[in-house]
Amino acid sequence: MTDTSRWTAWGTRFGFSADGGIPGDTALTVAAQAAPSPDPSSSGAAVTLPPLVAGQTVSVSFWARAAHPMRVLTTIQGDAPAYATFVDTALTLTPDWQLHTVTGTAPPDVAGGPQHLTLHLGGADADIALGPVLFSTEPPTAAAVRATVTGYRPPQLVRDVSIPSDPGVVLAGRLRIPGFSGPGQRAKPPFPVVILLSGSGPGKRGVFPLIEDRLLAEGIATLDYDKRGVGESTGTFVDTLELMERDAAAAVAYLRTRPDIDGRRVAFLGLSQGAYVGPAVAARDPGIAAVVMLAGPAGEKGTLFTDDMREKLGKGGIVGAANDRVIAALQALYAARIAAAPPSVAAPARQALVDAFVAGGWSRAQADAVVAELDTPVILSLYQAAPNDALARIRAPVLALYAGRDTVVLTHRAMPEAQRALRANPNATVLEIPGVNHGFQHVDTHTPGPLEPAVSAPEVLDLVQRWLGDRLHAGSKMN
Repeated sequence: MTDTSRWTAWGTRFGFSADGGIPGDTALTVAAQAAPSPDPSSSGAAVTLPPLVAGQTVSVSFWARAAHPMRVLTTIQGDAPAYATFVDTALTLTPDWQLHTVTGTAPPDVAGGPQHLTLHLGGADADIALGPVLFSTEPPTAAAVRATVTGYRPPQLVRDVSIPSDPGVVLAGRLRIPGFSGPGQRAKPPFPVVILLSGSGPGKRGVFPLIEDRLLAEGIATLDYDKRGVGESTGTFVDTLELMERDAAAAVAYLRTRPDIDGRRVAFLGLSQGAYVGPAVAARDPGIAAVVMLAGPAGEKGTLFTDDMREKLGKGGIVGAANDRVIAALQALYAARIAAAPPSVAAPARQALVDAFVAGGWSRAQADAVVAELDTPVILSLYQAAPNDALARIRAPVLALYAGRDTVVLTHRAMPEAQRALRANPNATVLEIPGVNHGFQHVDTHTPGPLEPAVSAPEVLDLVQRWLGDRLHAGSKMN
């Protein structure tokens, strides 16, 4: 039996909640679309089956209910691009939890790859709730079901949570709590927890699924959330570092109110922007237990940004005195913005930056476009970032990993800065992981191919799992 968290939903809102009516006490609710779609596959939910071979019979049983009786197309099919289907049926869902079973025999064209049980919910006009899934080689008897679910405890409990931050901002979070880590081993509350922070941009939950699985196996809970103004979170999305820090601090405060979380064992794991935000919060909160930063920016305030800008300008053909002129004009514009200077001061500073780009050989259109990108609150917050100051003030253990093939946060510059900032911390480790990109993947992100989740390199997953397991003492809470 696989737990409810293994369902994947798409095309509409969905969430996890407690429900004592099914084994494992966790339900996934998939919301009806605002208007039913003529395409039944425009929204739905799927769960991956165990590997099959040609000619193998598989039965898939799952708990489901609907807000009112309705018919739902249900298939068992192979993966893209063919999506070969060998079960295609309609099931009737009712307002009561029921165990539904579909059975089929795998043909050769799906054997050897992943297969999925899929509920096609595009035409659903009411919410659908789903529970855990049973796999077997034949339709299970009532006695077999009872034997399987008696005393069943899932490996994790998933709960959607609401995290209050600034006025008008409530973050939609997903908290994963350890359950049974193995035969006879149950993690006990209160749990240590790792807050997962993604990179810049409108990030949603679910960026680090492989890390979450590893941490849960260590008896460590995980929390991630939609950024403000993104997904189910309220507020307006403005991706400045200051706002991201306030939201991360709000997540810490929320977790410390929960009786199932050990507020003394709260850690951060962040990638890129998240690897700046986590340390910045930890520098102000001595109660943070550990920090993992993946491709974290490092350097002194102001010079971190301008050094990076100089390098990018050089690659764009602006070198020597022309390079110096652009940097000086940029610093003057940012000084005006920081001082909230009136338009009579800021506008000439902005025009001087455009003129500096033109003098360096760029067209007026190119200069206008790049200055429009640079003259924003988000980029200004990067200019004001002071990661080395934060790193130097952290007394918690720190694991800082840098990627050997990173083209976003340049390892040859950031890593020595991180080492320098953390030199007084005896519990800091700074390492380069060769052969991985900015997302700590062994893939070329510029070449079309299968998508891999962020942080999929096995050596990174192993290292992070062991390091956080040791620092958060997860083993002491197992029996």
